[in-house]
Amino acid sequence: MNRWSYSLSVVEEAVCAQVGWNRQQEYLGRPDKNINYSEGDVWESFQHMVCAGSELALARMFGLKSFVPSCNTYKTELDIPGVGEVRYSERGLRFTTRDDPKLKYILLVGGLGIKTRRVAPDWLGAPYVAVGWMYGHECVREEWRFNKNTFYAPRALIHTMPV
Repeated sequence: MNRWSYSLSVVEEAVCAQVGWNRQQEYLGRPDKNINYSEGDVWESFQHMVCAGSELALARMFGLKSFVPSCNTYKTELDIPGVGEVRYSERGLRFTTRDDPKLKYILLVGGLGIKTRRVAPDWLGAPYVAVGWMYGHECVREEWRFNKNTFYAPRALIHTMPV
């Protein structure tokens, strides 16, 4: 089994669904309050669920059995205390000008973002995979610029997870 791969249990997935919904709740029907509202409330809620799943999966990979993703801390605390900020994206490791360049950002892929048929008795979906990490300041390269405020470090160029 790969230490940097984890499939959420059905209970963990339910926790992430609730956390994701809670993260979107204050923005429901309020596009003026949500910078990403162009995708709508349903899609944004799903994205929050997927991201909460990536946080929970990475915490489990680090052996943190009691970790539960936080809700609406607005960058006042790390996604996973003692570990770093978690990013979910197939595009690459995302860093924005609103992020702290001194922090460690860890890229995950897979997981709840992949629709899978579940099989009894464990009902596990696709695993999340920790691809690698970078400090925020390492992500800021002109050739990785996506738009005015966002950079995506290519997966092939980020640091691999430790063994």
